[in-house]
Amino acid sequence: MMDENGEINAEAAQSIANSAAAADEGIDVNAPRESQRVADQRDPVTDPFMNGEIRTLDGDLAGDEFAADAINYQVLLGKIDTLLEKLKLDA
Repeated sequence: MMDENGEINAEAAQSIANSAAAADEGIDVNAPRESQRVADQRDPVTDPFMNGEIRTLDGDLAGDEFAADAINYQVLLGKIDTLLEKLKLDA
């Protein structure tokens, strides 16, 4: 590709430029994002994220985010205890 003087062959430079241009897919910044299209398709009546329902890891409804965090913490502690028992480990 380069000669002994460090110059790049014009033919090699053109082939590099063509392959780089073909590999560059780019992003259309004016097109709506995928997440925006999905958000536009949500139904507020059936989507729990849009109607204010907060669920815990085990699927129960929680009063608010703090209650959900407290319940999720207990659920995860239970799962850790079960795992430790299966592995016969103490912690």
